[in-house]
Amino acid sequence: MNANVQRYNRVAIALHWVTAILMLYMLVWGEGLMKGQPWNKIAPTNPGLHVSLGLTVLVLTVLRLVWRLINPPPPDVPMSALQQQLSHAMHWAFYALLLLIPVSGLAGLGRWFTRHTDITAVSFFGLFDVPALPVPLLGGAHDLFTKLMWALLALHVLAALKHQFMDKDDLMKRMSLR
Repeated sequence: MNANVQRYNRVAIALHWVTAILMLYMLVWGEGLMKGQPWNKIAPTNPGLHVSLGLTVLVLTVLRLVWRLINPPPPDVPMSALQQQLSHAMHWAFYALLLLIPVSGLAGLGRWFTRHTDITAVSFFGLFDVPALPVPLLGGAHDLFTKLMWALLALHVLAALKHQFMDKDDLMKRMSLR
């Protein structure tokens, strides 16, 4: 590893990877949890699980932001000013979407309940009922935010691979699990 490259601390790394795994699961199978597509054998219809995992992502993201404010990230690896600006913009866009996707999902719950009259409530892992946020316009943006997350995730992976194989600057070691 480049002697100038510093790692994120263990808490930041753990929050990053747990959030990433949950978000990837939700991106791939989340819609099936709500709609019950027949192809979805890994995640059969379970709106309560969808909402619970979405709220978990929301809570983890708030924790990540608080942790980041208390424990600033390590300095950037050497790169151009433009790359640094793009990197920082991408990270803040991730935080925004990690907040907006669950909140917009909660806002869309009311509309979902009107289409599924057999279900009157969903709970957070069976602990308490989750209320729908009374912001229907935001609920309509849930799908758009999800598509933006896919695009941002693709850019993030491509940028990480560029740093690993073209720049060879050890950037990926900053967030590695070991």
